[in-house]
Amino acid sequence: MNNAEVFLITLNDQQLGHDLRINSDSATVADVLRALADFAQKNMADCRGCDGCCHERAPLTAPDIHALSLLLPSGEYPFGAACRAFADVFVDQEGIVDITLRRDKKGSCLFLNKEHKYCHNWDVRPFACRSHFCLPRSAHLEALRAAIINRGEDELIRFLLLEQYNGAPPILPPTIDIAHYPPDPAFTSYCWEEILIKDIVSQ
Repeated sequence: MNNAEVFLITLNDQQLGHDLRINSDSATVADVLRALADFAQKNMADCRGCDGCCHERAPLTAPDIHALSLLLPSGEYPFGAACRAFADVFVDQEGIVDITLRRDKKGSCLFLNKEHKYCHNWDVRPFACRSHFCLPRSAHLEALRAAIINRGEDELIRFLLLEQYNGAPPILPPTIDIAHYPPDPAFTSYCWEEILIKDIVSQ
């Protein structure tokens, strides 16, 4: 039995959707991503040639930026370098930080091949992209997805602040207090294979 499995459901409005079942305490975020990919392969049309979701906000997490940093030459401050290369960083008047995959002036993702409508960074695309396709999610799958993204983005902010404290060129303004971003015990690694679902959400 797989650690996680995704299956078709009928939602309250009689619309077809999908849901997730976690089968093991050792299930990781990577297990969820594999289950989603397997489900899509069996049940969804190939999305190559469709760029419908490539114009939407795609929040980034610490594991996403870690993976993207491996596309760059190694350096002293890899998270900051990857954010400069691939991310847009927004800070509102209340100090709320949002870090998203960069889009061009027309709102297209920087990894979108506009002519042929496919992602030219498919293997390293962020969690938000890998966990989405054009079929509604159940409420608790949506809640799990949001928890992974929100906690992963907070951990990314914390790591950027740590890099700045150690001398990295600032990406975040000095008004952002690292005390608001304590270490997240779920993110002892920046590899989805090592981040347990049970450490992200309750049963």
